[in-house]
Amino acid sequence: MAKKIVGLSSGYTGPIPKFVKNKGTVGRKKITFVGASYKFVHKVLRDMMLAGGFNDCQLVLHDLNPEPLRIVGDLLERMARQCKTHITVTRTLNQDEALKDADVVVLSITTGGSESDQRGYEVCLKYGIPVGIGDTMGPNALARNLRTIPVVVKLIKNMERLCPNAMMLNFTNPMSALTGAMARAGSIPCFGLCHSADALFQYFADVFECQQKDIEMEVGGVNHQAFTTRLWVKGKERTADILKMVEKSKATFKDNLMTVTEEDTSLQQAVYKLLGAWPSCGETHLAEFYRYFFTERRIDMFGHHMRGQIMPGRQPLGPLQPPQILLDWAYGPQAVGDLHLMTTEHAHELMWAFLAKQPYSRVLNLLNTGEWIKGIDKNACVEAMVTLTGRKITGKQITLPSAVHSLVTNWTTIHGLSIKAALECDRQAAYQALFLDPHVKDMYDIPALLEDMLQATKPWLPEKWFAKK
Repeated sequence: MAKKIVGLSSGYTGPIPKFVKNKGTVGRKKITFVGASYKFVHKVLRDMMLAGGFNDCQLVLHDLNPEPLRIVGDLLERMARQCKTHITVTRTLNQDEALKDADVVVLSITTGGSESDQRGYEVCLKYGIPVGIGDTMGPNALARNLRTIPVVVKLIKNMERLCPNAMMLNFTNPMSALTGAMARAGSIPCFGLCHSADALFQYFADVFECQQKDIEMEVGGVNHQAFTTRLWVKGKERTADILKMVEKSKATFKDNLMTVTEEDTSLQQAVYKLLGAWPSCGETHLAEFYRYFFTERRIDMFGHHMRGQIMPGRQPLGPLQPPQILLDWAYGPQAVGDLHLMTTEHAHELMWAFLAKQPYSRVLNLLNTGEWIKGIDKNACVEAMVTLTGRKITGKQITLPSAVHSLVTNWTTIHGLSIKAALECDRQAAYQALFLDPHVKDMYDIPALLEDMLQATKPWLPEKWFAKK
């Protein structure tokens, strides 16, 4: 008798997300992953196989580093064969080869890797600026933009040349500025995917003890700080009941696959009490948007999340290492586990909406060209609830409360200045982005702070930053 192979599980014990199977197929489409991300790529394939309709697709994996290319490629191949699909997996170090005739491009990269981020953390610490996540707001996020925006804009230009009819799906942070820069740069449809705001549907379903389909929201803002301004449960408005029900339920945000995490909502509750709108992220991601949390009085709330320390004479950090469970899934004796679990990324649904021209609604990061959020610059990248059908985007316009509107205006202004600084090597724009940043404590530090950050991350920046005047 053949021995049954049991799939290795991540340990997630929460509810199995419900989903609708696709009817039909998109055919032999080419899906290109730029960046062999240990976190995102295998999740996208899981969802594609679960939802169906992608059985004949060609997956192309591109990275500059052959090691993640090998590991992630091996895992994708094992998953595709385990599920008995016709999906093929190819790998290449050549970007032109990866992009040629692609139908969808999925982006998940880190320019400069862990070493570039560590150098940014160290510069921040020199100026007394604590760093939490460091990929969305703060001087380190600006540094990420300065070295990554030129890379992704060049990628979009290459897409216009090699796959002009494709769609770009971005997982890379800082999502708002990167997605905005790519969308402004050409004709390629560009969308940023983050589950933080979209996860509010399941969160409120848990809070109100109903199914996710029973939740309807008005939601808008920027990545990692979009706000629910109105909420309906089973057709009845329950906006005024949010705080009462949250306190009663003790529900948390949950994540699965590779790691199992639960996120506390105490900061969201505190912000909601003041603004009357529920923000999408909690804990450190939320704290990074405000000047009220990383203070001497409050920093202990986030001590275990703080990034970086100054270590004189330290050795450069090497490439990011894959989680052990990913290696076990790729090469272990047990089968890949959790293949029955839909993830929270939902890239497959955007692919289906774009390729099959079937409508799909979710919270997306995109330019505010349709004025999805009233009164916000149409050239700003916002996070809003829209419906994608092929290349057509529709959505209901929302109006943010005045205090929230003011915050979002400030954040999108920082994003716009960051884009200008990155593409033009414009110090004045970078100064202004730092001036508006909630974490810069001393205005007179700004010029020196920027110069130190530029010198620290010089290997990954355009040479124009250092040209003699």
